[in-house]
Amino acid sequence: MRGPAPVRAVLRPLDLAQHLFEVELTLPAEALAAGAVLALPAWTPGSYLVRDYARFVDRVRVQEARRERPLEKLDKQRWALPGSTKPLTVRYRVYGHDLTVRTNDLDTRHAQIIPAATFMYLEGQLDRPVEVRFEGWPPTWKVASALPEKVGTWLAADFDTLVDSPFELGTFRTRSFTSGGTDFELAFTGEHNGDEGRIVEATRRIVEAAGAIFGGFPFQRYLFLFTFAPKLRGGLEHRDCTSLISDSHAFERPEGYFALYQLVAHEFFHAWNVKRLHDPVLGPFDYSRENPTKMLWFHEGLTSYMEHAIVLRAGVVPWSHTSRELARCWSEQTQRPGRLEQSLEESSWDAWIRLYKPHEFSPNSSVSYYDKGELVGWLMDAALREGSKGRSGLAELFALLWRRHGESGLSDAQVRQGFEELSGQPATPFWEAWISGCAELDPDLLHRAFGLEVEARAPWDGLSQDERTGPDALRRARAWTGLVCSGDAPTVANVLPGSPAAVAGLSFGMEILAVDGWRTESAAEVQRALAGPGPGGTVRVLAAERGRVFETEVQVAESPERTHRLVADPRAGAAQRTAFRSSYGLPYPAVAAKRVGRP
Repeated sequence: MRGPAPVRAVLRPLDLAQHLFEVELTLPAEALAAGAVLALPAWTPGSYLVRDYARFVDRVRVQEARRERPLEKLDKQRWALPGSTKPLTVRYRVYGHDLTVRTNDLDTRHAQIIPAATFMYLEGQLDRPVEVRFEGWPPTWKVASALPEKVGTWLAADFDTLVDSPFELGTFRTRSFTSGGTDFELAFTGEHNGDEGRIVEATRRIVEAAGAIFGGFPFQRYLFLFTFAPKLRGGLEHRDCTSLISDSHAFERPEGYFALYQLVAHEFFHAWNVKRLHDPVLGPFDYSRENPTKMLWFHEGLTSYMEHAIVLRAGVVPWSHTSRELARCWSEQTQRPGRLEQSLEESSWDAWIRLYKPHEFSPNSSVSYYDKGELVGWLMDAALREGSKGRSGLAELFALLWRRHGESGLSDAQVRQGFEELSGQPATPFWEAWISGCAELDPDLLHRAFGLEVEARAPWDGLSQDERTGPDALRRARAWTGLVCSGDAPTVANVLPGSPAAVAGLSFGMEILAVDGWRTESAAEVQRALAGPGPGGTVRVLAAERGRVFETEVQVAESPERTHRLVADPRAGAAQRTAFRSSYGLPYPAVAAKRVGRP
């Protein structure tokens, strides 16, 4: 049976220096008999924010016979097409000058084409194939895409497939390897100070470590798009490829490589978790509006944890680095006031309006399903290992869900069922504490499962012996007001609820002019002056808000802030050591020389 006729798209550069290109769509007559509506997506899958891509599009016009005329615009992203018994050609101009993994970017050196920000679709006809060609681009440029190519035309089975297949054009460098019968291609764009051979080998090991969890790969070909630019970082997953952006100057130290490897592992793991194994809400999509789900903690948060397990299993990142990363995340989340306000399910559902649109009070009222989800994934791994006596962890849960549900859709109830089968424990207490609830994270669970202790360190624990014996440094280290400044300026970025600064009436956006009569011209001077009296003392603060200057008194308290580190317990038993090896593919870590104490 003959399928629907394709939409044919041609992309041409208009002015690369001005970041402009043209899209020409040829629409088949069978799609137009009763008229139709062309629409541009408002967002791109994997990045849960309405971005209104139509703001980058103009000069939308249709060719009829030998003349062109503007199309009637129905709303911010939809255009009306007339009924026609013949194919119609629509052309429009696109501006792209934003180098992220979710927006178009082109100049005289390369072009990154993000399909959701580029291609219009016929409403109600997302299953129609799309054929894409590139004309008029510099003759030395190549095209990289996960789509199959036939004589200079890239073929998408439907619009969803097209949106999931970014294009990179330019003189990029290519590498490749084969693993498990799958061909992996890597395209490198931009200069950097790293070793591409080292990156390719690490990527191969990451790919194999992830594939081992699921028993192979669900594709025959996979493309990694690596882009390097100063001070940038980002990643976006797709079914058969991933886009990665890394800082060009990150590789003078090993940590630069480690950060890139974690990004590779995170986005590649998404080839299963979210691109195939997902809440049915997350595909097929409604590209015109938000598609909320309560499961982003599972799709993103647990992937953030699994990236650590994968790079450790691959042997490309040492435990010393991973333990610091996990401890840093623990410190941030256990001191974020919003941890007691918003659950992971709520954070997932409200991603569209809260995570990607934060305001000054956001740290006090919300959590990230990425960061807190990462820690809850760690706890879930521990709960599974403890309940199964080391036989199963989070990797085994993902493998079970993949075997059982594949691409048929995944529900929260099915995740709970898998958790119960592998752990032998009811899922409800875990979910009510950390997924639908806002309970404090439990470090004892990590200790019971893996023999890892989460040690808390007060600000004064880091002082030298000389500083400890001197009264000034110790007094200042113990002082706290709950006021957080923004960058280098003496401007209030946050005031923690219930803190001395909040009680004194200080708030977001205020400028701290002076403390105890001394002018404060930087954030560092503000914090140093506030800490001067130490716990139990008071300071007079002169502040300005919207042109109004006022003075208030702040009581200085003892700091409740703590940083954390992971320490291997020398008393860890065989079961804990085995569980550690099973989750991370490493021997149990060496025991630290000194233990500071339990949080």
